[in-house]
Amino acid sequence: MKEGKDLTLIALGSMVHPSLEAVAEMEKEGLSATVINCRFVKPLDKRLVDYSRKNGKVLVLEENIQQGGLGSAVLELFSDAGLREVTVKRLGLPDSFVEHGPVEVLREKLGLDKAGIIKAARALLTVG
Repeated sequence: MKEGKDLTLIALGSMVHPSLEAVAEMEKEGLSATVINCRFVKPLDKRLVDYSRKNGKVLVLEENIQQGGLGSAVLELFSDAGLREVTVKRLGLPDSFVEHGPVEVLREKLGLDKAGIIKAARALLTVG
């Protein structure tokens, strides 16, 4: 959906729009990110390897349990492709009870909103 040079965001479903919002905000700080709408989880698009190799920093975003989710599948894809030089951070739901409440409030608590994505992206950019 958007190409950038500093990191790659692979977003699934409801996380695409907040990812685009976060990238627009980060651009004001001079950061540039690729945003991929990962519309298909199975099979994964093998071009994700090429996009991720370009900058070496990948943030996977999903409103799903992290264990066994999109992030896990992306890690498997990278491993199978021999892609070792990429740092991956996953944002998603914890493997624990998530209380009920307004979606916006829950996303904020879990870091799955624009501010949480920006925070995770900045942390990823300072790694290695």
